Amino acid sequence: MAKTILQDRQRVLLQQEKQLAIDLASCLENFEGGEPYEQTLRQVTASLDDLFLLVIVGEFNAGKSACINALLHGEVLEEGVIPTTHQVTILRHGEEQSQQMLAHDILEIEYPAEFLRDISIVDTPGVNAVLQEHQRLTEEFVPRSDLILFITSTDRPFTQSEKTFLERIRAWGKKVVFVLNKIDLVRTPEELQKITTFIATNCQQLLGFQADIFPVSALQAQKALTAVGNDALNFWERSRFGKLEEYLFETLDAEERVRIKLLSPLGVMQRLLQQTRVSVEERAKLLAEDSRTVANIEDQLKFYREDMERNFKHRLTEIVNIVLEMRQRGDFFFDDTMRLRRILDLVQGERIRREFEREVLGDSAARIDQAVQEMIDWMVEQEHRFWQSVMEYLDQRREVSLKRDDKMIGTVSRQFDYNRRVLLQSVSRTVTGVVNTYDPEVETFQLAQDMRSTVAQAVITGAGGVGLGALIVAFMGTLAADVTGIIAGIGLLLVGYGIIPLRRKQAKKAFEAKMAELQTGLTNAMSEQFRKELQNSTGRIEDAIAPYTRFVRSEQQKTAEVQNHIGRLDNDITSIKNEIEKH
Repeated sequence: MAKTILQDRQRVLLQQEKQLAIDLASCLENFEGGEPYEQTLRQVTASLDDLFLLVIVGEFNAGKSACINALLHGEVLEEGVIPTTHQVTILRHGEEQSQQMLAHDILEIEYPAEFLRDISIVDTPGVNAVLQEHQRLTEEFVPRSDLILFITSTDRPFTQSEKTFLERIRAWGKKVVFVLNKIDLVRTPEELQKITTFIATNCQQLLGFQADIFPVSALQAQKALTAVGNDALNFWERSRFGKLEEYLFETLDAEERVRIKLLSPLGVMQRLLQQTRVSVEERAKLLAEDSRTVANIEDQLKFYREDMERNFKHRLTEIVNIVLEMRQRGDFFFDDTMRLRRILDLVQGERIRREFEREVLGDSAARIDQAVQEMIDWMVEQEHRFWQSVMEYLDQRREVSLKRDDKMIGTVSRQFDYNRRVLLQSVSRTVTGVVNTYDPEVETFQLAQDMRSTVAQAVITGAGGVGLGALIVAFMGTLAADVTGIIAGIGLLLVGYGIIPLRRKQAKKAFEAKMAELQTGLTNAMSEQFRKELQNSTGRIEDAIAPYTRFVRSEQQKTAEVQNHIGRLDNDITSIKNEIEKH
């Protein structure tokens, strides 16, 4: 940009735009999926220091090259009825005409036209779909433009391909001026007015802006260059190129060109922000679904724990009640046995022991074993069912994700989509593997061993391979020995009548203490083992989904930061844009 025409305020705005471009580049770098926009942003930023860039676009055979030659007042570009422009051509000022290839498909021509000192012209391939490579070159170069001169013709005005192309370039926030070429083919002024009205109406309805339209005849303008005298003047007058030149070189004076040039990159940055915002919003939607997936599994874990704990208390109460029943029978046994009329039986310890085991212990061992086994079977079955429910939920989530997410890949980024799907599949495979290899018999046996071991350590030593009920019977057997020992120690009747109530009280006290010890030890040991197994069960699920959970939460945090960054940049761009448009 010519530094001499920049005022102080405009210099500040220019620096602010460059800083915005740096901030936007940083935002795109931190957002996986923003890479395609980085090159466009670099080109647009670099263009701030170039001359005003006038880009000529339109369908082939609309007369783009002819119009440029008319502006240059010379035969500089090749013309023809077939697509002659197979590359982007940049026209700059030079003391004499010359040309060189700057890169593949980019030709630079220097030409001694005075207005090229302040304006560079870019000729682009046709926008028709006939040659897709031509259209690609045009669309890639448009973001760098400051003003777009759209060439259409009276024989094919505002075609569908032109409408489609205009919608794309208009989204970049570029100023577009229409040049209606080949007015020499129109027979009456009314017909020309009808064509210009058609273009203006379509532009307003389809694209949302009021078009500046300049009807011209490049052919008449070129004839004026070779004619002499009045013929040259007449040809030039009929070409109506004078009004187009007046607009380009006088209406768009130095100050106006600076204003447009400062606005142009802002439109591109807003477009890039909008495209990034769409990608980020789509990503946020997917992550919200993923977050709900994780939250749903976590809720299932919570409810699973609550249900298991509630049901365990009920099942533990059943086992404790068996112990309480033994306690009640024991009280009755002592009251019924330790009486004076049975004094001769009391001294027979073995007989009393057998009565104690029969009347107090009874079938408690079998009942306890059955209750504990039912509890173990229940725990194993519930864990298996829980894993199955998680597996089924993840399978449903994956099916829904595959059907819907395929439509979003283009806006979300393939790498991000691949990462999240791999993690979701990994979690699903892990859960499915657990379900498929789950052996209830093995799990039941192991849990029973752990339960017996824990209870034995808390209540009695020497667990061996016996059942839990047998362990308790063994414990009660020691109690029976202690109690019958007390009873056997009564001795003869000569000891006195008062000894029997005393011994009965001692026996009941010892029995109560042992029963309380058994109940507390049994309850604490089984509760401890249950909590351990429940923690292991839920821990395995949490470990399985942990990588997926971390990915979702990390990406949500990153996405939120990008969204905030986009919001700040958008506000800054709007602020600078408003400041430029004030002047």
